[in-house]
Amino acid sequence: MKRDNWLNLRWCLPGVILIASALLPSGNTERYAGLALAQWTGLLVAVVMLIITVVCLRKMTGNDGRPDSLIREYRRVNGLNVQGAWFNLALLVALILYFIWGKQHQLAFGAFWSGLFIFMGSFCLVTAVASRAWLLLGWAIPFLGYGLFQTLLPASGKVSGIPLGIMFIAVALSFSFIQVCQIRKIESEHGAH
Repeated sequence: MKRDNWLNLRWCLPGVILIASALLPSGNTERYAGLALAQWTGLLVAVVMLIITVVCLRKMTGNDGRPDSLIREYRRVNGLNVQGAWFNLALLVALILYFIWGKQHQLAFGAFWSGLFIFMGSFCLVTAVASRAWLLLGWAIPFLGYGLFQTLLPASGKVSGIPLGIMFIAVALSFSFIQVCQIRKIESEHGAH
């Protein structure tokens, strides 16, 4: 629904936090309450992502005038029904195998990190096409773009907050764009009847 676009745009917030933190001048030795700025940024982003996830799931799966078919679709995409649970289980097993494989072959951090996002983006892309859950393209396209972009950067052994922040903003914009396309399709189908 149209109001869900504003919920999806909340995914820009972790991106803005990451970009702002990357642009702050700070030394590597400065610590605040025992943690470096990058560690505090990571914790803040994790908390914000958790809050956004909970709020979006509650709003998008709530029975507040949404059509039942839309609620079912959100539940399926977010792993809250049987089909979505199988997707989540398959992704979890695949990620565990990826981490084992990376450890076994002692991949450098940069290669592992890029591969992780290329793998997750590919997984979401295949799942979106196979299950026609087009909203998953909102994860797939930015993940693939970020992973491929990371392969172009020099290996530094750390993650830059700016490209990661841009990826989160791309996720939010992708979700909103896909949602608008789906809404227009539904409106045109109902208008034709």
